[in-house]
Amino acid sequence: MKRCCLPAILFSMLVVTSGVRASEPVQRMFQDWQVTCNNLNDCDIRNVDENMRVVIRHEAGPRGAVSLDLMGFDIDKPSGIWLDGKLWNNSLTPVYADNKHDYAGYHTTSLQAVQAFAEAAGNAGRIALTPDEDDDTGSLKGLNTSLHFADEIQGRLNNRTAFIRTGNGIPAQVPLRYAFEIPATKIPAIFPVGDGNALINEVLQTQQDVLDDEECSPDADDITRSQVKPLDKKHVLVMINCVTGAYQSSGIVFIVPRAHPDQAKEVELTLPLKDDQGDPQTITWFTDVSYDPKTALLTYIARGHGVSDCGESGTWRYDGHVFQLMSYHNQPTCDGGEPGHWPSVWLTPGFKE
Repeated sequence: MKRCCLPAILFSMLVVTSGVRASEPVQRMFQDWQVTCNNLNDCDIRNVDENMRVVIRHEAGPRGAVSLDLMGFDIDKPSGIWLDGKLWNNSLTPVYADNKHDYAGYHTTSLQAVQAFAEAAGNAGRIALTPDEDDDTGSLKGLNTSLHFADEIQGRLNNRTAFIRTGNGIPAQVPLRYAFEIPATKIPAIFPVGDGNALINEVLQTQQDVLDDEECSPDADDITRSQVKPLDKKHVLVMINCVTGAYQSSGIVFIVPRAHPDQAKEVELTLPLKDDQGDPQTITWFTDVSYDPKTALLTYIARGHGVSDCGESGTWRYDGHVFQLMSYHNQPTCDGGEPGHWPSVWLTPGFKE
């Protein structure tokens, strides 16, 4: 996957309705903890240990849903929670490793229980699910700062709904979640594609400069994996497979006029997270990309490992003019669970993932 900081082509991300504007998403590290707050101000706080995963989520708004999950991957059933070697008396629900869970640990959706955990764990250095702290153990360094950061993002400081630094502020004083919905997008009518192989060959011949610039040199097998999908009455989507790896493939996407395939344009889409210098990031290499004409959804998922414990995924909807970002997930450290568990960075209100 390749990114750069050029103006995006065929892209729409920021949603504005009736003067309400989505927040800018943020993802930051605080020692051994990661905080991700998306455009709706929903926050995901998690550790970065390999052997034990702790995930705290808090939806934005006065009555935002909350959850805490402690996950150990080397035990079949939980026997307790130890903070710096001392057993913590808790009210969390035990979770057993079975055909529904690949871990054992604890779970709760009670704000009071999460606040109790924050108070107890905030004064400790390590957490463990076994008394010997052998495998299922994790660092608590950075937890307090992470929780404070999330509380501040959501406007909860000194409020009864805060994780830490709770106060007398009532829930109604917390800013509302940006849950306005955009109007439904009209999906373009589907017009069948004629000779897809001819369109692929036309793109390969006329867009060689783009392919060279992107360092895309597809072999015969890559070309057979390339796809053509109908986009609208005047355009098709040509997805050139550039490289095939052990567990995923990556390539470049072109919007191709049906009447003039030699005028194909490379698709470049903006991602919601900025780089370390604060500049916009864009994507031109799409990993495991697909497009469904029935839903007008373009999706990709890039796995950092074969076990899919890190990576990013995005979904855009074509509205007949531009690709609008619907959702984006990102887990930069390789201990974050499968793609469905990666933190949400962007979610367009009303879009069902």
